[in-house]
Amino acid sequence: MTQVELRHLNKIYAPGGAHAVKDLSLTVPGGQITALLGPSGCGKTTALKLIAGLIAPTGGDILFDGQSVGGVPAEKRQAVLAFQNHLLFPHMSVAENVGFGLKMRGVDQNSMRRQVAELLELVRLPGLENRRPAQLSGGQQQRVALARALIVKPRVLLLDEPLSNLDAHLRGEMRDLIIDIQRRLKLTTIFVTHDQEEAVLLAQQIALIFEGQLQQFGPPPAFYERPRSRRVAQFFGAVNFIPGVKKGRRVTTALGVLECAANGADDGPVTLTIRPENVGWGNGSDHNLIRGQVAASVYLGTHARFKVDAPPHALEVITAAAQASRIHPGQSVALHLPPDKLWLLPGAE
Repeated sequence: MTQVELRHLNKIYAPGGAHAVKDLSLTVPGGQITALLGPSGCGKTTALKLIAGLIAPTGGDILFDGQSVGGVPAEKRQAVLAFQNHLLFPHMSVAENVGFGLKMRGVDQNSMRRQVAELLELVRLPGLENRRPAQLSGGQQQRVALARALIVKPRVLLLDEPLSNLDAHLRGEMRDLIIDIQRRLKLTTIFVTHDQEEAVLLAQQIALIFEGQLQQFGPPPAFYERPRSRRVAQFFGAVNFIPGVKKGRRVTTALGVLECAANGADDGPVTLTIRPENVGWGNGSDHNLIRGQVAASVYLGTHARFKVDAPPHALEVITAAAQASRIHPGQSVALHLPPDKLWLLPGAE
C-alpha cells in the first residue's frame, strides 16, 4: 500500500504561461481510493500525468512511501495510468491487449496466459480473450483497459475519468467493479473526475482543485458539512448563504438572531450556510425559526424542492415527496434551521 505525497508541485506548460498546477501539496493515503475533483481545465489530469511520470513538473516533488520518484522514468515508476479513451490496440485481441505490459517485460507465454486469464476473471470478462476491441461495448473496453493496467502489478493505479464515457447503468457497474478490485488488492488508487457525485460514491478522500490549486482535502462528508469556502460549498450543491455577525454561539442576520453549534469560526462577520435537505418545516417549539412564503416548488419523484421567500433572502428546501403534498406555492410557512446543521464561513461574502 503505497502512500503518495505531492510537495509544492507546479506545472507550467509554456514559459511565462499560467500554472496548470500551482503549489499543490497533499498526502494520498496508501491503500485507499482518492479523487482529484474539479471543473474542466482545473489541472487535475495534469496532476495525474505528473504522478505517472508522463510529464515533468516545473517545480516541486512527488514521493512514494517517502522516497522521491522525481527522477524515475514513467516505465519504472510503477504508477500506471488508464486513460479516459482506453487507448486499446485495435489490431490486437483482448488477451494481447491485457498482456502487452508483460510481453514488454519478457514474461513467458504460459505465465502470461495464466495471468491474463486471472485478470479477465477479476474484471468480469472471462471467455473474451480472442475478441478485438471493436467487438466490445464501451464498458467492456473500459474493463480491458483496467485489466491491462493491473496486470503489471503497479504500486499506484491512476484512472482518468473512468466513468465519463459510459451510460448511466454501466457507470454503476463500473463503479462497483473499481471499488471491489481496490478492496481486494488494497491498491492505492487515484482518479480524476469533474462529477462531485462520482467522487463521493467512489472515493474515501477527495482533493478539490480549482485553477490548479488545492481548495480542500478530506473525506466526502466534510465537503457537505464543513466546506472551507463559499465556492467549495457551491460546488457541492449548497445554495443557502446568509451573511451575519457572529458573537459566541449566536449570529445576527437580516432574518434575526440564529443560534449555531460552535465550529471554530471567529467572532465577527461570517456567512452562514445550510444545505437545502437540512432545512425543516418548523413549529412553535423550534429554535431558529424563520417565517416565509413558498414561491415555487418542483416535484422530483422521491423528493421535492421548494423556494421560500424570506426577505431579504430566498431559501431553498428539499423534503421527502410524502411531506411535500401539504406544501403549496403561496403558502406561509415556518422554516427550522437546526443549530447543528448550520455551518459558518469566515467573512460576510
